[in-house]
Amino acid sequence: MNNDFRKFAVHHLGMNGLALDQYGASISNNYISPTIMEERKLNVTQLDVFSRLMMDRIIFLGTQVDDYTANVIQAQLLYLDSSDPGKDIALYINSPGGSVYAG
Repeated sequence: MNNDFRKFAVHHLGMNGLALDQYGASISNNYISPTIMEERKLNVTQLDVFSRLMMDRIIFLGTQVDDYTANVIQAQLLYLDSSDPGKDIALYINSPGGSVYAG
């Protein structure tokens, strides 16, 4: 999970950091999260695909919607909007559904 996003969600949105960590762990435990190598001027870094997509203002929802998932998606949308208001955000949904109350 992107460290800037985690800081924003905890400090500005009041989200529980432990809940975010548990959500991130559940995603990585249940799914294969491919990594990519990103080459920049002075270094090479390894990123998971979802963090790289978020850098390009793309959010991917690939699980059922529950309270944690809905909160994380909402926080990601708010983070991206606050970092560059007015710029487009793409949301790709591949979800079997989920809780009506969660979103």
